[in-house]
Amino acid sequence: MNSILRTLPLLAILAAPVHAQSLGKQDAQFLRQMGEADLAEVEAGKLAAQKASSAEVKQFAQHMIEEHSKGMKEGEGLAKAKGQQPPASPDKKHQAAMKKLESMSGDAFDKAYMKEMVQGHQEVLKMLQTAAKSAQDPDIKAAAQKKIPTVQKHLDMAKTTVASLDGGKQPSASGSSSRKESK
Repeated sequence: MNSILRTLPLLAILAAPVHAQSLGKQDAQFLRQMGEADLAEVEAGKLAAQKASSAEVKQFAQHMIEEHSKGMKEGEGLAKAKGQQPPASPDKKHQAAMKKLESMSGDAFDKAYMKEMVQGHQEVLKMLQTAAKSAQDPDIKAAAQKKIPTVQKHLDMAKTTVASLDGGKQPSASGSSSRKESK
């Protein structure tokens, strides 16, 4: 009887889904953050497609909706394959940014939305680069590596659009321009 009682905890561990135990905390956090970022980009893009006054901003927003919708589906598939629940909504930071954008209109909206796009893509790029180096799960590492060029392209597009809205001034990586560029 004693040996049966001692083996019950072992049986419970062996019967638990293996995939739910195999993902480390950082890898699970990365999946959640990527999902939240993709959701935020799609929601913000939809808002910008409606509210933007600039055709260039509307075009950028539509591109973000399309690209991040694809990324969201890929991320959801990966999360489910790893035994994780994909996020249902953006995180509080992205929700607060959306609320701020909803109250704006015209040129002020365009500039604020594009500023969010630059900052957001810079943060996501940094997160992806970290995950590409330090993720423990090989599928997550590969997903991060695969996404880096796309997010870099989005960041470059956002910076170009900001420069266009600002009359040709290119923003620097830190947000303040220290170099002088001719038009």
